[in-house]
Amino acid sequence: MYWSPPRSAYLDLRLVRGDGPPVAVEIDREEHGTAVDKLRDEALRGRPALWIRWHGALRAELPAGVARLHLPARSTRSPVRYSLMAVTDTAAITLGEAVTADARENARQRDRRRIEGERRAAALPRDPGPIRCR
Repeated sequence: MYWSPPRSAYLDLRLVRGDGPPVAVEIDREEHGTAVDKLRDEALRGRPALWIRWHGALRAELPAGVARLHLPARSTRSPVRYSLMAVTDTAAITLGEAVTADARENARQRDRRRIEGERRAAALPRDPGPIRCR
């Protein structure tokens, strides 16, 4: 038995760098709790996290370790079409507070417990399935 994440658990983009950990990126038009949760988890594990938001209101608080880039957009009437506007100031980029060492250690402990649970589940005898008589 293996845990398989739902589609909403995957990141939109992961930028692999040769000189550091990969950068986790979420790109959203609307406010989604799953995007913030995924980025917070990446930041707790020591990976850079970037939330690119376009169109819509901004969430007031950012999780620790997450950076946000807000791209202003305009929309037309039905059918709705969006066009990005130029970013004219540095206010488009905001940073969450720094991740604390305690929060990072708690995330590592949760990861260890999850991995151990997956190993225990994988070691269980497999269900042979239904018995068929011919």
